[in-house]
Amino acid sequence: MSILVSYLTSLTASKEERIRALCFIKSHTEYLNELFELAASPKAKRPNVYAAWVWELYILEDLSRLEAYWNTLLLKMNLIRNPSMRRAHSKVILHFLKEKNRSKNLCRDDKKNLISSVLDWIITETKTAPLSFSIKILGLFFQDFPKLKTDLKGLLLDSKRTFPKGVYPTIRTVFKD
Repeated sequence: MSILVSYLTSLTASKEERIRALCFIKSHTEYLNELFELAASPKAKRPNVYAAWVWELYILEDLSRLEAYWNTLLLKMNLIRNPSMRRAHSKVILHFLKEKNRSKNLCRDDKKNLISSVLDWIITETKTAPLSFSIKILGLFFQDFPKLKTDLKGLLLDSKRTFPKGVYPTIRTVFKD
């Protein structure tokens, strides 16, 4: 067991311990790649979930940190199934894309890959936060892909699927026109 996995396994879910783990990562940057690999893994064991939480805090401090991992994250994200890990990644992705209008500067293939993965999350996810962040991410691409808005509307509004109550304000915001 690696030092990082051992460290993450000993944590509780408290915000205080997540922040302490963030400080550990910032002072031991040699573990950054391993933290990302754990956080973006299809496994959903305790160290993976905790790594995703710490990864989220690390990236949100400086969104430009995600640039080095962006392409790999796009390749790995459709394998992530854990709602807590999806929440962390979708939150980071939304903030990353909104900063400096990065969503407009992505190449078309990256946009398509991201859209495909996020649509899959919307289809398979049941938890409020990852659904809401995913819907907001797709909303950033409505101008580039007008059919996306129609497809998403079909998934969210025209289907018989019921969503957690907390998702409906996001749906109203994204489809406000």
